[in-house]
Amino acid sequence: MTTPIIRDVRVRAVDAPLDPPLRNSLNTIPRAPLVILEVRTEDGAVGTSYVFPYTPAALGPTAALARSLGAGLAGRKLAPATIWRELHDAGRILGTEGLVQIALSALDMAMWDALAVLAGVPLCELLGAEARPVPIYASLRGWGAAMLAEEAGRAVATLGARAVKFKLGQARLEDDLDTVRAVRGAVGDGVGILVDYNQALTLPEAERRGRALEALDVRWLEEPLPAQDDAGLAELARRLSIPVQGGENWWGPAGMHRALMAGAVDLCMPDAMKIGGVTGWLRAAALAAAHRVPMSSHIFVEASVHLMNATPTAHLLEHLDVAAPLLVEPVAVKGGMALVPDRPGMGIVWDEAALAKHAADV
Repeated sequence: MTTPIIRDVRVRAVDAPLDPPLRNSLNTIPRAPLVILEVRTEDGAVGTSYVFPYTPAALGPTAALARSLGAGLAGRKLAPATIWRELHDAGRILGTEGLVQIALSALDMAMWDALAVLAGVPLCELLGAEARPVPIYASLRGWGAAMLAEEAGRAVATLGARAVKFKLGQARLEDDLDTVRAVRGAVGDGVGILVDYNQALTLPEAERRGRALEALDVRWLEEPLPAQDDAGLAELARRLSIPVQGGENWWGPAGMHRALMAGAVDLCMPDAMKIGGVTGWLRAAALAAAHRVPMSSHIFVEASVHLMNATPTAHLLEHLDVAAPLLVEPVAVKGGMALVPDRPGMGIVWDEAALAKHAADV
């Protein structure tokens, strides 16, 4: 088979409302600013991806980086692993974290998508994995006991979720515990409860709250401390029996390697956008396997349903579908399992009318 040639890279941006918005102890995220990328080959194949730079202020710079990097790929062979290595090597002086990594990941995911489209198979099959349903946890968007209890009950009823995750971090520990109790009352004893502090605590407070949450059978404690505090997280993990979860803010496989070597987490959940796209994820999955650490995903359900199938220590897929309103057919969930679309590539088909409605001029 002749390696296809990249013709060009197309970059678009949208700024769509999140309904309901994402809430946590730090802020509310009411919108989904997304950069949408298409890699087009000379024989007419199109691979697509998107990234979520979180704030409208980052939308223009991310799109500009993706356009600039993509322009240099015209005429290149469609070889994402080779291009990933070369672009990361070229960025050593500038650095390949932050928005640079986000743009590189968008390119990488779209290139892998194009390869799978050309092969006529789902991405996971191109990666050598069977297309199997993946267990999810429902990632809730609300804040506070009443809102989260209602949302959790709905997720269990409609998605069949066997685990739910929500944000904690209220000023009083007792209010956090009341939230957990309210959610437990809504979902019953058979559903796992996972909590996320969004890096908001100090080590002493994380230990205090972690011990209290252990008594309520909480199954993981996510990002209790700043993500870069590997030493503090490792010490917390030693002190608690509740598993410490983290990884969504690791930049590339190197960031994951440092954290795993430090013993900073018991469980991990890289983010496809920050870990380096498909190529970075495959390297991350190998690290998790070597350390025997269960690996979950962070948002990006369209890519994650494929990547989790190619992950030796796969645990749970986060179901937080920020792009769903912009898709013809979002990833389906039945009986608590995310289903791999029966289409080549990642299976992303954009709703062009929705993209036009929420287009951002960047």
